Amino acid sequence: MKIVVKVSLVLSILLSFTSCTMEDDIEEIFVGKIWYMDGATINGMRLNSEIKNFYTEVGENAYYISFSTDTFQGVLSSGVTFAGKWSADGKKQTVQFEITTTPNTTSTFDKQIYNIISAPSSYSSGADFLHLSKDDNNMLYLSASRSKVYN
Repeated sequence: MKIVVKVSLVLSILLSFTSCTMEDDIEEIFVGKIWYMDGATINGMRLNSEIKNFYTEVGENAYYISFSTDTFQGVLSSGVTFAGKWSADGKKQTVQFEITTTPNTTSTFDKQIYNIISAPSSYSSGADFLHLSKDDNNMLYLSASRSKVYN
């Protein structure tokens, strides 16, 4: 009986010194997926309720990012594209984009969204959502499926 208690005590001590090292599967989150914008926080103001305004008349061709192994491409308003390289750290939940093709747009909204896309610092994700954050006041909310509110 004393041996069982000692073994239990040793195991308990060992477990207390080990930490949980959860790490996101970066490929599962990003690679091969298309993420559609569902909302944003710009300069601290949440715009989720205005989602219908995020899309043009041809909304299926607007506001998304698709990822391959080390590159991404996206569209702001219909026809306004951007592209680049990306990297992420699944343990720290940080992400970096290096823009190689900048969008040519006059839209104030596109410029605000691009400001976040061009310099995200962190991400959070789940099975069907991806949040890209530049800082606490500027974030994009992305979904794995296109919302149909623009119809």
